[in-house]
Amino acid sequence: MGWMKLNTVLVTGFLALTAGCQLTLSSGLGNDNAATSGNYIVALQITDTSDPRYPVVITTPKITVIAEQEASISIGEANKQFIETEVVINEGELTIGSTEFSIIKGERHASGKITALVGQAAELQTGGFRIKALVEPQSANRE
Repeated sequence: MGWMKLNTVLVTGFLALTAGCQLTLSSGLGNDNAATSGNYIVALQITDTSDPRYPVVITTPKITVIAEQEASISIGEANKQFIETEVVINEGELTIGSTEFSIIKGERHASGKITALVGQAAELQTGGFRIKALVEPQSANRE
């Protein structure tokens, strides 16, 4: 798994330098239980709240996650902005999604973890950023 993260960081850096903006999605699909596990959509909203009068939404990615699998997303730009997020959905009596994140924007850094029940939004304010997460089951009849 370490090689994949290194590869993601290298590709992110290369594309950020050459294209100005890049997005990488990955999901571990090696589990034999994947066919019977549920699929979920994790919608994130990351907002820069360093000036509370003028909050600026930085990004609103959506990640498809298979239950009990880890998925990640990395977003980088040439202007010293980088966001890395890992998501895990745990099914059980209560199905929850855990989102760990790390944000670098200029000289500011923030990181943390949000846990949300499926269907309920969760929010965390830290380091001049607001992170909202909503976990919803993915419809089985999507094409």
